[in-house]
Amino acid sequence: MTSHLPALLLSLITVILPPRYGCMDIIGGRIVHPHSWPYMAAIQRKNLTVCGGALVEKQWVLTAAHCELNKSEVRVVLGAHQASKAEKEQQIFKVMHYFPHPQFDRSSKENDIMLLKLSGIAKQNKYVEPLSLPDYYEDIKPGTTCKVAGWGLTSSGKPSKYLRETTLKIVGRKSCESKYRKYTKITSNMLCAVGKKIFSKADACKGDSGGPLICADQYSGIVSFGKRCGSRNMPGVYTRLTEEYIDWIKKIISLPRDQ
Repeated sequence: MTSHLPALLLSLITVILPPRYGCMDIIGGRIVHPHSWPYMAAIQRKNLTVCGGALVEKQWVLTAAHCELNKSEVRVVLGAHQASKAEKEQQIFKVMHYFPHPQFDRSSKENDIMLLKLSGIAKQNKYVEPLSLPDYYEDIKPGTTCKVAGWGLTSSGKPSKYLRETTLKIVGRKSCESKYRKYTKITSNMLCAVGKKIFSKADACKGDSGGPLICADQYSGIVSFGKRCGSRNMPGVYTRLTEEYIDWIKKIISLPRDQ
């Protein structure tokens, strides 16, 4: 993929997948207004952002279970615009506990969801603020406009200095299933989305798995997987925040402090 290719697709595709899935890209991304996504978390290893996430409680970040993390090296950066550069707005934590979904299947990518308990409590301000979990659980209809954001490697191979976002629209599962039939099953626990704008400059980034999918101003999904970066009409796939997942999240968060 080169930076001069016209972007026929805006999609997020996973950074850590078997080779058959290809790479993870944000195509057509744009730099966000600084700190306009105050719930964004940069999950880093050796100062490089390897996954995204969302602060959902003052000590908890929600991300994707497929993000393979060396626990001793991981840190979570909140309140960042340039995630790999020290900024006065940032709050940095180690991860105290990892809670991948107990039924996560690395092959099928089913239940690709994980909670991280931070080593401290985030101080809420205009730069750091939790993202509310959905309060209703109806399926997201095809055509719904969504946004995703993340820090990641550009097509030049260098990390993006700033948080970027792009606009997507949900597509139906039957259509999505037809594209993934040889690779995996698209279930009701997943959402598929493609770029809303057909023609725009390509900005390819890697490292955004686990970041939040925001649809109609609601936290609706988690960046999970995809294939064939930049191919026309090839959707990215997201873990859908179902009622069952929300119940699981609330159960983990309510565990005694020493768990």
